[in-house]
Order: sequence, then structure tokens, then C-alpha cells
Amino acid sequence: MLPERSKRFASPDGEIPRRVLTGPWQLVLIGLMVLSLLATIFPNKSLVESLFHQEQLDALTLSYIQNLYRTEPDNVDVALLLARTRPELVQQPGMQETLLQLSTDGSPRQRREARRLLLSAYQVQLAQSPSERERANVRGRLIELLEHAGQDALTPTEAQLLAEQAFALDQPALGMQFFDRLGLGHTDQTLERMGDAMLGQGRHALAASYYLQARERADSLDQARRLFQKGIQTYMQASLFAQAMQAAQQHLGDLVNDLPTLRYLARTALAAGQPTLATSYARQLVFVLSPQGRP
Repeated sequence: MLPERSKRFASPDGEIPRRVLTGPWQLVLIGLMVLSLLATIFPNKSLVESLFHQEQLDALTLSYIQNLYRTEPDNVDVALLLARTRPELVQQPGMQETLLQLSTDGSPRQRREARRLLLSAYQVQLAQSPSERERANVRGRLIELLEHAGQDALTPTEAQLLAEQAFALDQPALGMQFFDRLGLGHTDQTLERMGDAMLGQGRHALAASYYLQARERADSLDQARRLFQKGIQTYMQASLFAQAMQAAQQHLGDLVNDLPTLRYLARTALAAGQPTLATSYARQLVFVLSPQGRP
């Protein structure tokens, strides 16, 4: 005997009736269940933002972020998270372009994070001693980044970091703009203390920049002379001879006819391996001693 379904197929009468598996409302319910499952599996915006507040991410979360970035390459928050967890990726041109755009057009949190990542990446590039052309390009990008940062509201820690970077790039005017955010004033004593702090960390070039900026704000000739020599000597201690001589010419100012300063510069130029410059300072010293040009 045939089963009921076979009997229906064998029936010669009209169209074969079909059994209804699901109705329209059941399909809607299934769709909602699938969407809920996807929302549980894949992070939404609030979850991604919460990851920014975590200092350490476990291996599973790191793998999850990488996979999510592959599926959502245009998700800028995920790109920021990936760049933070894997700093070497910031050296890639595509990632740098994304971070550069975020540093100017993103939300305040995105600008802050993108700027921090780019600063670290640029410092690594400078430390790798590329060609002069590459160094100039990196310096230009750094300065541009700092100029955009000056338009944002900054915490004292951020202002301090950006001021240090500006001084290290020999951009004292830009550095002083960030220094204003610290509310410490422009006194030579404050700048000298910051120079001492940088020197204690072994950051001679940055310390020298602070000393020479303090020299520009000194109230007396003796104080200006002391800070000037302190700045140049700090460069010399780090064997930054070319920078020392360049800074000396740039910050000499009203010490141009100061006999102790000219004697110091003549000796320092010889120690820096620049006898021609030492001769020039010695000749200038002679003319100061004798306005008629005779020793």
C-alpha cells in the first residue's frame, strides 16, 4: 500500500497541494533572531569604544580586532585599535594616510589617538637614520602634525609632550605655544628647570633647546651668558658639534660683543673641529678689544 504522500503524487486530480513549512511572520522572527545573533558575535560601536579604555588586550581580543579590520577596512575605530596594538603597522602608507586624516578630521578622541600613534611612528623613522631627504620629509610631516594639534584642547601631559617634540625639531615658537598650555609662564627659571629635567633623562638636544630659550628671556647679561654657555655645552657633551655651532650663531644675540662669550666660542669652535669658525670668533674678539682693528 502506498503512503499518503505517494497517493497524492499519484492522484490525477488537479494541482498537487504543497505543505506550508513557515509563514511570513515566522520568517520575520527567524530574521530577527539571526540579526540578534550577529549583533552578539560582531562588536558594535559601543563595544569598540570600550576597548579604547583598556590598557592591555588579551590574545583572543587582538586576533578578533585583526579579523574585524579585514572585514571592515573602512571602520576607523577598528583601524585605530589595530594600530595601537600593532605599532609596526603604522609604518605602512595606507595606515599612515588613515591616521593623518583622523588626526585632523576625526572626533577629539580619534584625533588624540591618531596623533599619538603618528608621533611615535615618526620618531622611529627619524631614529632609523634615513637619508637627508627622508629626514626632511618626516620632519615636515611632524611639524604639520604639531601645528594641527595646536588647534585642539590639550591636557597638560599632551601639551608637555608636544612642546618637547617642537623644541626637539628646533621649532621654539611652536614649542612655546604648547608651553603656554601648561600655565607655567615664560620665565627663564622655569625653562631652565625643564632643561635640567630633560638633561637628567639623557635628552641633551632637547635640554639644550630649553636652555637657549631661557637665555632669550634672561633679565641680565650675566644670566644670559650663563644660560647660553650651558646650552652650547650641553650640545657639546652629546657630541652634537654641528648643532652646537649652529645654535651658537642663532642665539648669540646681544652677546655678540661680550668678551667672555667670544673667548668661550673660540675655544668651543676649536673643540668642535671648526678652526675657521674659531678664527672668526678670535678675530671678532680682537676688534672688540680694539675698536680701531688693532690688537
